[in-house]
Amino acid sequence: MLRAVGLNLAVFCALFLLHIVFAAAGIDAGFRIVAFLISIQTIGFAPLTALLVGPCEASVRRTVALRSLTVGVPMAFGLAWAYGGMAWSLPETVGIVGGSLAVYAAFDRFWARPS
Repeated sequence: MLRAVGLNLAVFCALFLLHIVFAAAGIDAGFRIVAFLISIQTIGFAPLTALLVGPCEASVRRTVALRSLTVGVPMAFGLAWAYGGMAWSLPETVGIVGGSLAVYAAFDRFWARPS
């Protein structure tokens, strides 16, 4: 599990650095694409981490996703802060953190189904 979390965080860090480079260089299209990828990755952090574990049973994926929320939820709050213009905004916070939890819940429910 730690390897999957580490890989997911490494990809996040690479994307984050790339978005800073694009912003500094004034490459607006690149910045927007990378910001979109960061948003998708952050909102789906827990299920993405569970998928990075590799072939395993659904119960293992559920456990990995649940434990990954300890990283994913703080990241979602950070993303909400960024979307709020580097300030706290209730609509962004509720939307992004709520969206992250909804994505987690959907995957958890999917993996909970009997095979």
